[in-house]
Amino acid sequence: MPSGDVPPVRLAVGLADPEQERRLLPALMEQGDFALVDRCLAADQLLECARGGRVEAILIASDLHRLSSTTLAELTRTRVPLVVLAAYPTDEQLQETRWPVLPIEADPEEVRAALWAALRGEHPGLPTAIVEPEVEIDALPRPNPDRDLSMSVIAVASGHGSPGRTTVALGLAAALGAVAPTVLVDADLSGPSLAACLDADPTRNLYMLAHAEPVTPRDWERAIGQETQPLGPRSPHGVVLCGVPKPEMRTGVSSRFFERLVTELRRGYRYIVLDIGAELLETEAAVHRTALGLGQQVLLVASADLVGLWHARTVLGIFTGTLQLDPHQVSLIINRHDRRYHHGRAEIEWALGLPTAAVIPYDHGASQRALAAQRPMVLEERSRAARSLLNLAERVHGGSIVLPPEPSRGERAWWLRWIPAFRLKRSWTDDAGKHEEKGAPDGQYAARVR
Repeated sequence: MPSGDVPPVRLAVGLADPEQERRLLPALMEQGDFALVDRCLAADQLLECARGGRVEAILIASDLHRLSSTTLAELTRTRVPLVVLAAYPTDEQLQETRWPVLPIEADPEEVRAALWAALRGEHPGLPTAIVEPEVEIDALPRPNPDRDLSMSVIAVASGHGSPGRTTVALGLAAALGAVAPTVLVDADLSGPSLAACLDADPTRNLYMLAHAEPVTPRDWERAIGQETQPLGPRSPHGVVLCGVPKPEMRTGVSSRFFERLVTELRRGYRYIVLDIGAELLETEAAVHRTALGLGQQVLLVASADLVGLWHARTVLGIFTGTLQLDPHQVSLIINRHDRRYHHGRAEIEWALGLPTAAVIPYDHGASQRALAAQRPMVLEERSRAARSLLNLAERVHGGSIVLPPEPSRGERAWWLRWIPAFRLKRSWTDDAGKHEEKGAPDGQYAARVR
């Protein structure tokens, strides 16, 4: 047991059973030696927590969704202390792990003792010869304190004037979705556009999720899975939740529902990117204000021209005045910057009194190609704007991000498309030659060849 000076051990659980959670978690937390960081509904979510350095111990059930022998081996390789609750604790596959295995009905005190045994490197089921040396709790490796791992909810906001907020939110989510579970939520009730930007199905949207009225965590998991859609093959861990397709549906999405939605999304996704509408003061904009308040980091997108900066200063005054947001939560994204015509980064920061997180250069060609292809601009190769968006995502993630390559286009199928036309043209030419030999009028078949 640690002394009172030692901070609590950060714990992630993957029980996927509300009854088990209600039975174990309050008793485990009451003494203050453990702090619950995340409650995961699938094994891959626990794996992301372990790899990201967010937790120092894991409590997992053997019947957790997507828990396989491969995933269990990967969890073991992360060297994060692990305790398994199993219906059959004598299973050879579980006993081969280096961590304690308890019956599923183990009481909280047994689970606590097993967690501390795992933290000390002990395995009650293994011979003493292969038990690792006992280590002090204070000597356990802890994540870098300078890295803020709690910034999982990112609110992307802007003023009026179409500064490119959705483009930034979509590019950021697509890049983060290449390396971690990420969900992009179209929280713009006044003008949702993500469905059009991605050619997504608009019938699967925020309103339908609210209309389903999920109650339990399992209901929420099922409803979210039904309404979210993939961001694309180059963002394998990213999904999008489209906005309301019709104005009359806005009243079906309440602030209370949206707050619960974000809470449930945090159980299953490492990053939640909220694309928030520009209107903040009207009565109908209550969801916008709620989404802004839920953001642990707020990215204010502004176009680099004078009008765009004027709108940014206006909305920044609403942030710090009416809504009383912490200025340290807000960072500026300067979009469509052209150094030939626009002020420099230092001048803009001085004028707005706000630090700049990214300066995205003006790239008209890349933006138009992305819109025409209905895909995120961050996937445009050799684009300066795409590189700036990728760099922003890497700063949020705290590490490098490598986007998957483009899917194979099939060169053979490209060549085969020319074969029928080539054969048809050749047959016309042959027919023309034969008729010319028989004295056919000149030019009769030349038009057909053309």
